Amino acid sequence: GMTKRTLQASLNTLADVDQPKGVQLATLTRYDIPALASLHVIAYGAPSTAENLWESTDEMRLYFEGAFGQPRDDSFIGAWRDGSLVGAILCVTDVVWDDAPRGPFVIDLIVDPECRREGIATVLIAELARRCASWGENDLSLRLDLKSAPDAQKFYDALGFVEVNAESDDSAS
Repeated sequence: GMTKRTLQASLNTLADVDQPKGVQLATLTRYDIPALASLHVIAYGAPSTAENLWESTDEMRLYFEGAFGQPRDDSFIGAWRDGSLVGAILCVTDVVWDDAPRGPFVIDLIVDPECRREGIATVLIAELARRCASWGENDLSLRLDLKSAPDAQKFYDALGFVEVNAESDDSAS
């Protein structure tokens, strides 16, 4: 079956949540690319080799440059604890995939493996939802890859995300 699912939640279901202790949220800028690249590598379980860091740095730069959809000035959000970046959510408007819903779309949500199950992903989504509402949006979408994140479905279910049908199933991907 399909391992990729597109999910969407209406912003008003993404309620306010308590902020985890010691966590500060702040907009990510290009200056944060090194920290973001480093977090990206460990979040996906890759060894922190120079090669992996270079590759990840390139990918993060592409995110900022709009290769996957247009970011807004405040649509990339980081969660910091004790001066370290421990989580990040990256959102673009009008993602490049044809079969994706229009509007704000999460292209990445990453949390340091040592800080998981502490509410960091939830507070990042809640903060993004608040920002999306301030941009005049109604929904937030994302694509879930069940192969790489089998537990994520339960997490998004609990937040009120539901599967949306791709408009065309005949597009080769």
